[in-house]
Amino acid sequence: MVRLTWKKSPNSVVLPFVGAIVFAIFFFGVSMWEFSRTEAQARSEVVRFASAFVTTYANHRSNDMPLPAAFRRLGLEAFVDEHGKGRDHAPLTVRVPGTPGLELAVQEPDARLGLMISILAQNPTLPMIEEHRIEDGRVVARSIFPSIAKSETCVSCHNEVLNREAYKVGDVMGAFVVESDLTSAIHKNLAYSGVAFLAGLMGCSFLARRENRRMRSVVELEAQVHLERQKTASEAKAKFLLAHDSLTGLAKRAVFLDRLERELNADGAQRLYIVLVDIDDFKAVNDTFGHDAGDALLVAVANRLDELAKYNGGSAARLGGDEFAIILHQSDVFPTENQLGIFVAEAMRTEVSHEGLSIRPSCSVGVTALPESLGTTVSALLKSADAALYAAKNAGKNQHQVFDEKIRQSMMRRSIIGSALPKAIEDGEIRVAFQPKVCLRNEMPTEFEALARWSLNGEDVAPDEFIKIAEDNGRVQDIDLAVLRQAATFAVEAASDTNVPIKISSNLSALGFRSDHIADRIEEILLETGLSPKLLTLEVTESVLIENATKVNEILGRLRQRGVKVALDDFGTGFASLRYLRQLLIDEIKIDRSFVVDVVDDCEKYFLFNKIVEMAIGLNKTIVVEGIESKSQADLIMKSGVRFGQGYYYSVPLGLKEAKAYCIEHMKKRKSA
Repeated sequence: MVRLTWKKSPNSVVLPFVGAIVFAIFFFGVSMWEFSRTEAQARSEVVRFASAFVTTYANHRSNDMPLPAAFRRLGLEAFVDEHGKGRDHAPLTVRVPGTPGLELAVQEPDARLGLMISILAQNPTLPMIEEHRIEDGRVVARSIFPSIAKSETCVSCHNEVLNREAYKVGDVMGAFVVESDLTSAIHKNLAYSGVAFLAGLMGCSFLARRENRRMRSVVELEAQVHLERQKTASEAKAKFLLAHDSLTGLAKRAVFLDRLERELNADGAQRLYIVLVDIDDFKAVNDTFGHDAGDALLVAVANRLDELAKYNGGSAARLGGDEFAIILHQSDVFPTENQLGIFVAEAMRTEVSHEGLSIRPSCSVGVTALPESLGTTVSALLKSADAALYAAKNAGKNQHQVFDEKIRQSMMRRSIIGSALPKAIEDGEIRVAFQPKVCLRNEMPTEFEALARWSLNGEDVAPDEFIKIAEDNGRVQDIDLAVLRQAATFAVEAASDTNVPIKISSNLSALGFRSDHIADRIEEILLETGLSPKLLTLEVTESVLIENATKVNEILGRLRQRGVKVALDDFGTGFASLRYLRQLLIDEIKIDRSFVVDVVDDCEKYFLFNKIVEMAIGLNKTIVVEGIESKSQADLIMKSGVRFGQGYYYSVPLGLKEAKAYCIEHMKKRKSA
């Protein structure tokens, strides 16, 4: 357990110091405010005294007595001298200058103050002007009071001296400029403030030390509690992140398996449904709309499954990539596996919107139930659900399958084939059949397509079946290269027998492009067998378009530089589009047999077929039509502008000996023609 101890903060030293400074500043401010207020009152008393004195004097003055202004100066000097005796006042000075331009004896030497006196003269209602300034190293507090003519005697006296009617009763005749020198008071208060600072520092330090001692144990305890809470929260978060997917928030595979184990071991366990959901062609979504859109699709699917699981008292999980799983209990809503599969498949088809894009997901769904599965263990349940999911994908995707006896038998067959296939490849049991491609005009063979064939315990296994299993087991590239080696050997031997170069085509699985050495191995086979690269065509399906396009084009570009041609097989059944066709380095397009069936009798299918042919011709690609089975089909296809085709109408796939005989026979026909 982590333990924190309280440490003395720098603030415990700084705060008393700051507090003492604040106290000293406050003390100084209050002292100076009180002193300034007292001095302001003293300056007002001087003015009130002078005004009362002059008024009384003017009312009782005889003609031979001095002017009130002169007498006022004498009285003010005596008052100021008396004011400073025995009292703690700042030095006080008073002068009474007249209005600028109309002065009798006293003029204001400071032009700035003269301007203020003029302002008072123009605005008799202003009571006074106060200011504090630093002048000649002194701090001066100054009050400027208007000197107002309050009696006819004052007015007449001034007008006589000025020899003009300058004033009347109520006019401002000048100003009382009363100044207090606050310099010594400030020095004294600064000294007192220093003493206040020391006293405040001692007091605050004492209080701070006492508070520090009181807080020491409290802080240590709170810190320890806080750390324990953080530790608990971090551990809980770490456990959650380890157990849940960061993107969707669903449980991961390990948590799902643990929950499934608990459900199986629970007393009185209800009938369980296990549902696996896989997003079809998810890589195509990422490549077409971007990874942000792919993430949005994953989150949407996860939310739908999680809502369904919680509604039914189950749980959902993301097993990895684009595969999800849910555990559900049988209920009135889903009494059967089939109803559950239909509901999940429909829920997954709801459109997903992302940044203005509309994505309609396609999902394959596999469902199994506890009694009908391969067993009552977690592993058996998952194998059953996975087999149902595999069947849904093989059935065309975007649908659901329920685990049943048919799928059970299919699993057993896949297991037998998957176990026997590696040894069959190593022992060379994969044989080759050759189906000719012909020129539709004269029905002469132009090339032979090499097709993989295999028999298990005397029974022929369909190529689509064992090739798919080989793809799942990672052995399909070995089959592709074995077929290519046999086909190349056949072409070289047949050319030697007929003295005519024999062209061959061989299939290359999309998974083969994941290997960094596929081009090297193909070139090695050509070198070993002696087949010219110009006589070889590699047929790839549209599924290569969901692989790394850059890497695929790099491999194909390297082989094409050697003279190898590339054909796009089964065109129209996968992901191909004009944009992809322009990106992929191909020389030939093979139109899938599904476009040929009923092409003679179905006008819409014939129209579609013609448009595909026009598109391929526009792309300047060689066109080969697969699956021609009648003369009427051949004639109609030839009219559309197609030059090459293959199918049972011309020849079934031939064994090695039959293919050589076929070559010799047609070479004879060519020579005799």
